[in-house]
Amino acid sequence: MKRLYSVVLAILVLSMSSCLKSGLDDNLPKFKDAFITDVFMEYRFEDPTASSGGSPVVRIVNLNVSAKQFKRLEDTPGAATDSAIFDVQVPGASGSFTAAERDKVNLTNLVFMSNISTAATMTAMEGAPRPGIPGDFSQPRKYQVKAADGSVRVWTVRINQLIK
Repeated sequence: MKRLYSVVLAILVLSMSSCLKSGLDDNLPKFKDAFITDVFMEYRFEDPTASSGGSPVVRIVNLNVSAKQFKRLEDTPGAATDSAIFDVQVPGASGSFTAAERDKVNLTNLVFMSNISTAATMTAMEGAPRPGIPGDFSQPRKYQVKAADGSVRVWTVRINQLIK
């Protein structure tokens, strides 16, 4: 009797599985937005006073981003790209972020991160540092944001001023 139940249960399980291999794309909406919606900056440094298992410890300092402007191409006559323009402020020295380390912060060693539209992807262009990797922001940088529906927008990211 147990064997009969096992066979019937196995048949039910196998018969109720889905084999849908197509048609999903036709019914699901594709996101069309390719926007940068927020920006963040960090400074990273190796802490000479700390180690973990013999390896150096990398510290992260979150930088204050203010005066954010997100200018869309359609709202900015004559602009070549969408743009994100903002100020970056370095916090005061504290703990392992000493005054000497604070003095090392400049536009050539910052880490850029951003929020982008749902289901979009971002790609660095023309030598811009990849998001999340330290790089040079002493000049405007370009990023391509590709929406889920395939539409593309190019964004210029520019730090207006670094405030120490």
